[in-house]
Amino acid sequence: MMNKKGDLNLSIQAIVIVVIAFVVLGLGLGFVRGQFKSIQETSTGVQEQIRQQILEDLRTGDKKLSFPATTLSIAKGEAQDIAIGVKNTQNVELKFHIEVSIKQQKGKPTASGADLEKQVTFFYDSTAFTLQPTDAEAYNIKITAAGDKDTYLVNLKIVDDNTGGDYASKSFFVNII
Repeated sequence: MMNKKGDLNLSIQAIVIVVIAFVVLGLGLGFVRGQFKSIQETSTGVQEQIRQQILEDLRTGDKKLSFPATTLSIAKGEAQDIAIGVKNTQNVELKFHIEVSIKQQKGKPTASGADLEKQVTFFYDSTAFTLQPTDAEAYNIKITAAGDKDTYLVNLKIVDDNTGGDYASKSFFVNII
Protein backbone atom coordinates (compact mmCIF):
# COMPACT_ATOMS: atom_id res chain seq x y z
CA MET A 1 0.00 0.00 0.00
CA MET A 2 2.88 2.35 0.77
CA ASN A 3 4.35 1.71 -2.69
CA LYS A 4 1.21 2.88 -4.55
CA LYS A 5 1.09 6.18 -2.61
CA GLY A 6 4.77 6.82 -3.51
CA ASP A 7 4.03 6.13 -7.20
CA LEU A 8 1.11 8.58 -7.16
CA ASN A 9 3.24 11.23 -5.43
CA LEU A 10 6.00 10.80 -8.03
CA SER A 11 3.62 11.20 -10.98
CA ILE A 12 2.07 14.37 -9.46
CA GLN A 13 5.58 15.82 -9.11
CA ALA A 14 6.35 14.92 -12.74
CA ILE A 15 3.16 16.66 -13.93
CA VAL A 16 4.01 19.79 -11.89
CA ILE A 17 7.55 19.87 -13.34
CA VAL A 18 6.22 19.52 -16.91
CA VAL A 19 3.67 22.33 -16.37
CA ILE A 20 6.36 24.63 -14.91
CA ALA A 21 8.68 23.81 -17.83
CA PHE A 22 5.98 24.74 -20.37
CA VAL A 23 5.24 28.02 -18.57
CA VAL A 24 8.94 28.97 -18.50
CA LEU A 25 9.32 27.99 -22.17
CA GLY A 26 6.28 30.10 -23.12
CA LEU A 27 7.62 33.11 -21.22
CA GLY A 28 11.05 32.70 -22.83
CA LEU A 29 9.60 32.47 -26.34
CA GLY A 30 7.42 35.53 -25.68
CA PHE A 31 10.47 37.50 -24.53
CA VAL A 32 12.56 36.52 -27.58
CA ARG A 33 9.68 37.35 -29.94
CA GLY A 34 9.31 40.76 -28.31
CA GLN A 35 13.04 41.43 -28.73
CA PHE A 36 12.95 40.56 -32.44
CA LYS A 37 9.93 42.81 -32.95
CA SER A 38 11.77 45.64 -31.20
CA ILE A 39 14.87 45.10 -33.36
CA GLN A 40 12.77 45.16 -36.53
CA GLU A 41 11.06 48.42 -35.48
CA THR A 42 14.45 49.98 -34.69
CA SER A 43 15.85 48.87 -38.06
CA THR A 44 12.87 50.35 -39.91
CA GLY A 45 13.26 53.61 -37.98
CA VAL A 46 16.98 53.83 -38.79
CA GLN A 47 16.31 53.20 -42.50
CA GLU A 48 13.73 56.00 -42.53
CA GLN A 49 16.17 58.36 -40.79
CA ILE A 50 18.84 57.57 -43.40
CA ARG A 51 16.30 58.20 -46.15
CA GLN A 52 15.39 61.58 -44.64
CA GLN A 53 19.07 62.46 -44.18
CA ILE A 54 19.77 61.70 -47.85
CA LEU A 55 16.87 63.91 -48.96
CA GLU A 56 17.98 66.73 -46.66
CA ASP A 57 21.52 66.44 -48.01
CA LEU A 58 20.22 66.81 -51.56
CA ARG A 59 17.97 69.76 -50.71
CA THR A 60 20.74 71.76 -49.07
CA GLY A 61 23.49 70.99 -51.60
CA ASP A 62 24.07 70.96 -55.35
CA LYS A 63 24.57 67.22 -55.65
CA LYS A 64 22.57 65.32 -58.24
CA LEU A 65 23.09 61.92 -56.57
CA SER A 66 23.47 61.05 -52.90
CA PHE A 67 24.69 57.64 -51.80
CA PRO A 68 25.24 56.61 -48.16
CA ALA A 69 28.63 54.87 -48.34
CA THR A 70 31.72 54.16 -50.42
CA THR A 71 32.00 50.54 -49.21
CA LEU A 72 29.21 48.15 -48.22
CA SER A 73 30.16 45.02 -46.29
CA ILE A 74 27.64 42.21 -46.64
CA ALA A 75 27.92 38.65 -45.32
CA LYS A 76 27.86 35.95 -48.01
CA GLY A 77 24.28 34.90 -48.72
CA GLU A 78 22.84 37.98 -46.99
CA ALA A 79 21.16 41.09 -48.40
CA GLN A 80 21.24 44.76 -47.50
CA ASP A 81 18.76 47.53 -48.33
CA ILE A 82 20.15 50.94 -49.22
CA ALA A 83 18.56 54.19 -50.30
CA ILE A 84 19.92 56.54 -52.92
CA GLY A 85 18.81 60.09 -53.45
CA VAL A 86 18.36 61.86 -56.79
CA LYS A 87 17.85 65.61 -57.20
CA ASN A 88 16.82 67.41 -60.38
CA THR A 89 19.26 70.32 -60.72
CA GLN A 90 18.00 71.21 -64.22
CA ASN A 91 15.42 73.84 -65.13
CA VAL A 92 13.27 71.27 -66.93
CA GLU A 93 11.52 68.07 -65.90
CA LEU A 94 13.95 65.15 -65.49
CA LYS A 95 12.91 61.73 -66.79
CA PHE A 96 15.39 59.04 -65.79
CA HIS A 97 15.98 55.42 -64.89
CA ILE A 98 18.50 53.72 -62.60
CA GLU A 99 21.19 51.30 -63.79
CA VAL A 100 23.45 49.30 -61.48
CA SER A 101 26.31 47.16 -62.81
CA ILE A 102 29.40 45.41 -61.52
CA LYS A 103 32.60 46.60 -63.15
CA GLN A 104 35.34 44.53 -61.58
CA GLN A 105 36.19 41.89 -58.97
CA LYS A 106 39.32 42.55 -56.91
CA GLY A 107 40.63 38.98 -57.03
CA LYS A 108 39.82 38.49 -60.74
CA PRO A 109 40.15 41.75 -62.66
CA THR A 110 39.49 40.03 -65.99
CA ALA A 111 36.26 38.22 -64.96
CA SER A 112 33.45 38.44 -67.52
CA GLY A 113 30.33 40.53 -66.91
CA ALA A 114 28.07 37.46 -66.74
CA ASP A 115 30.26 35.89 -64.04
CA LEU A 116 30.29 39.13 -62.04
CA GLU A 117 26.50 39.49 -62.18
CA LYS A 118 26.17 36.15 -60.36
CA GLN A 119 28.38 37.35 -57.49
CA VAL A 120 26.36 40.39 -56.42
CA THR A 121 22.74 40.91 -57.44
CA PHE A 122 20.65 44.07 -57.31
CA PHE A 123 16.89 44.39 -56.96
CA TYR A 124 15.39 47.79 -57.74
CA ASP A 125 12.67 49.48 -59.75
CA SER A 126 14.15 49.92 -63.24
CA THR A 127 11.15 51.79 -64.67
CA ALA A 128 11.33 55.46 -65.61
CA PHE A 129 10.95 58.12 -62.91
CA THR A 130 10.14 61.81 -63.20
CA LEU A 131 11.36 64.73 -61.08
CA GLN A 132 10.30 68.33 -61.42
CA PRO A 133 13.01 71.06 -61.23
CA THR A 134 14.62 71.26 -57.73
CA ASP A 135 12.71 68.16 -56.53
CA ALA A 136 14.55 65.33 -54.78
CA GLU A 137 13.49 61.76 -54.02
CA ALA A 138 14.97 58.64 -52.44
CA TYR A 139 14.88 55.23 -54.12
CA ASN A 140 15.56 51.77 -52.63
CA ILE A 141 17.99 49.14 -53.85
CA LYS A 142 18.40 45.67 -52.34
CA ILE A 143 21.91 44.28 -52.72
CA THR A 144 22.39 40.52 -52.28
CA ALA A 145 25.86 39.02 -51.76
CA ALA A 146 25.42 35.70 -53.51
CA GLY A 147 28.95 35.02 -54.67
CA ASP A 148 32.51 34.50 -53.53
CA LYS A 149 34.06 36.38 -50.63
CA ASP A 150 35.83 39.27 -52.33
CA THR A 151 35.53 42.97 -53.10
CA TYR A 152 33.52 44.13 -56.13
CA LEU A 153 33.49 47.52 -57.84
CA VAL A 154 29.93 48.60 -58.62
CA ASN A 155 28.77 51.50 -60.78
CA LEU A 156 25.44 53.21 -60.11
CA LYS A 157 24.15 55.41 -62.96
CA ILE A 158 21.22 57.73 -63.27
CA VAL A 159 20.47 57.80 -67.00
CA ASP A 160 18.66 60.88 -68.38
CA ASP A 161 15.94 59.49 -70.67
CA ASN A 162 15.54 62.88 -72.40
CA THR A 163 19.15 62.98 -73.65
CA GLY A 164 20.12 59.31 -73.36
CA GLY A 165 23.28 60.30 -71.48
CA ASP A 166 24.37 59.92 -67.88
CA TYR A 167 22.77 62.43 -65.51
CA ALA A 168 24.88 61.32 -62.54
CA SER A 169 26.96 58.32 -61.52
CA LYS A 170 28.72 56.96 -58.46
CA SER A 171 31.08 54.05 -57.95
CA PHE A 172 31.21 52.08 -54.71
CA PHE A 173 32.55 48.80 -53.39
CA VAL A 174 30.62 45.75 -52.21
CA ASN A 175 32.73 43.64 -49.89
CA ILE A 176 31.36 40.11 -49.42
CA ILE A 177 32.57 38.81 -46.05
